[in-house]
Amino acid sequence: MLHGAYIYDNFITPEAMPSLCRHHLSQGNLPLWEQKIFSFILNFLDSSDSIIQQSSGTTGIPKKIKIPKETMVRSAILTAGRFDLQQGQSALLCLPVDYIAGKMMIVRTLVSGMKLLWIEPSALPEGAADKKVDFCAMVPLQVFNLLEKGYPFTNIKTLIVGGSALSAELEKRLQALPCRIFETFGMAETCSHIALRRINGPYAKPWFSALPGVKISTNNRNCLVIRASFLPKPVVTHDVAVITGKNKFLWKGRIDNIINSGGIKINPESLEKMICDILGHELYLVGIPDEKLGQKLVMVTSRHYSGEEKASALARLQHKLPVYHVPSEIITLTAFPRNRSLKIDRKVLSGQVMKMKKKLLNL
Repeated sequence: MLHGAYIYDNFITPEAMPSLCRHHLSQGNLPLWEQKIFSFILNFLDSSDSIIQQSSGTTGIPKKIKIPKETMVRSAILTAGRFDLQQGQSALLCLPVDYIAGKMMIVRTLVSGMKLLWIEPSALPEGAADKKVDFCAMVPLQVFNLLEKGYPFTNIKTLIVGGSALSAELEKRLQALPCRIFETFGMAETCSHIALRRINGPYAKPWFSALPGVKISTNNRNCLVIRASFLPKPVVTHDVAVITGKNKFLWKGRIDNIINSGGIKINPESLEKMICDILGHELYLVGIPDEKLGQKLVMVTSRHYSGEEKASALARLQHKLPVYHVPSEIITLTAFPRNRSLKIDRKVLSGQVMKMKKKLLNL
């Protein structure tokens, strides 16, 4: 099922790939991030039947997961079929191969015979502007930073964005871009994405559609349960979802992040998009301990608000939202904490807010 891939403009068969990888690793002049690419290819093509992948640690301590290589190949074949990825087309790797998203970009080229291009993974992958590619995957932070730099995304035919939820602000900005853009849903346990949502263009949708061979349902906690022909067993997620049709769903947020304020359970990710639509800028919501409510809803933004502007913003939210969805206050941070996979670290964010609150009380 592996066709091989173009490396440095030369088509390399799976049989010849290990020798090529060992050659480049033996030169001793590759940066660590590039060494990891060749090392993963060697690992993937060796005689073992699985790889060990560490989860991103979005909602807790990262854990090691055993993923069968056959599962990775079958998942890659589904994606290649969905996007009609073919031999000779180009794919850009700008994600770290430490995580499943980066690994799967390589596997997709191996099953489809694509040309694999790569640049150093970073929050601002400026080298993407120099590459004309058919297929690329990024996290929302990379897309946002490139937009801030004025990158027009004219060199990319199809862009998939995943790893963390898109903010409403970023999704609005993506509407005018010329390339096809899809948001992905998946995790290490599902071997990257199992569902897609078109973000821009005439076929844009608010819901995710599962890939062929993937079946979805929800359990008694309204969390998504995923069954797929390429997965060895069902995956029970911590993602709250609403089934909207056959193998279609709306993602509401992580059950781990739910804020319980006065007995009202709030999905911060969904509410963040609603508030962003009203205020027009990026923000995050956290729950901090409160004697009366159990948890108090606090809005965190990098935008500086004067006292008068805070009052005005909260008044606008009170006019538009149910009373229990209105933050009790607005706090400004210069930067949002992120984990190694560039996702917002909500646990650290909550800790920073609590630290700021204690500092203010001691003044």
